[in-house]
Amino acid sequence: MTDEEIVERIRKARRREPRQERIGEHTVLVDTVRLPGGVLTTVHRVRDGQVTVLQAGAGSFREDVARALLDVPAVPAATVQPVPIDVPGLRLDRALVLGPVGEQDEGGQDEGGRDKDREKDGQDKGGQERGRNDEWEARAVTVVAVHHSEILPGESPEAFATASSSRGTGLAHHLDDWNRQPVPRADARLLDDWPGGVMRRSERFHPWHAERMLTRVAPDGPSGVRVEVRSMAGHVVVLRREWDRGVGTLTFPDGTATPVDLPRHELWARLGPIFLGDGGDDRTGLVTVAPGTPEVDVLEMRYQTEDHGWASLPRMDTLDSCVARLDHQILRTPGNWAVFTSRSDAVIQVECTEDGGLWLETPDPATQRSLGRLVTVQEASSLLELLAREDRSAVPELPGVETVAWD
Repeated sequence: MTDEEIVERIRKARRREPRQERIGEHTVLVDTVRLPGGVLTTVHRVRDGQVTVLQAGAGSFREDVARALLDVPAVPAATVQPVPIDVPGLRLDRALVLGPVGEQDEGGQDEGGRDKDREKDGQDKGGQERGRNDEWEARAVTVVAVHHSEILPGESPEAFATASSSRGTGLAHHLDDWNRQPVPRADARLLDDWPGGVMRRSERFHPWHAERMLTRVAPDGPSGVRVEVRSMAGHVVVLRREWDRGVGTLTFPDGTATPVDLPRHELWARLGPIFLGDGGDDRTGLVTVAPGTPEVDVLEMRYQTEDHGWASLPRMDTLDSCVARLDHQILRTPGNWAVFTSRSDAVIQVECTEDGGLWLETPDPATQRSLGRLVTVQEASSLLELLAREDRSAVPELPGVETVAWD
């Protein structure tokens, strides 16, 4: 197809007549459509049989950004090859060439940010007719703006598509927003078993939203279970939770290592710069060891229920959540049980009896016996409060406790 034929095909495929404009040194076709999320601007440049597509959603189109993206050589590579761009006021600092258009990531939107669900009138939501643009789309590439913290140079386009999909960082759903904040990526793998957890032990790294990894996964994992997290710049952090702290090692891209010992809820605040690429190599300003304030009203817990899941490894939860679990989950079904542990390993365990009562006990490994009795939910709640706040089991102080020998 000649350039003129491609331009004519694009004109016929659009719901409205695109405007021919000049952006920098580039002659382009521009059209806009108002969507519920804001104005979507689509730019097509046709040159020597090649089509370059830009899309800016949510009213984020800027001519200076479009010019920078159009200046990038529109040649898709066998691997992800980001090109630096520098546009004043733009948070995104790299351009990627993706394509052809028809080979982009599946999901709610393609990697150019377009909705892939077609409307019943035979047109997509950007106004293109189905079945009439296949030939020129096979010649088309999309150029998108990204941040260096979101991409791994040298990986395959297929790996990038997976990483940016909803299975990874979800970046694909934001690529058409030029005003967005960066979505830093972390590649992570679990080094130990975590039965029933959000991750499985793996030899391979898997893409994650970096902030989610350091605010929700690593801090809330079972005690002692290690997760290895890698930044796009090559930093590697191995972390495990020890009570209310994240402990491990940070290895820099040059191979040097430093210990990590931080309050678990400060992991992102302290280590985030290495994933954002903002001062991560300034080791004098990077805090990897800090005392912090010990968390209060928390306990570690293991549990098993017939209808509300299980946790065979100790996870940390608030005192209120542990107390609520007694009535809402443990007492629902006979045989349901939970084990609560304090900072210094004092233990209280509960079980729903065959007749629906609540048995509570504290084990004594030295004598191979347990002390316990049937209790009310209120009594159990008071004992858990003492366990969390005074770091001790008060079960031996209860009147009428029984001694149960271990079989």
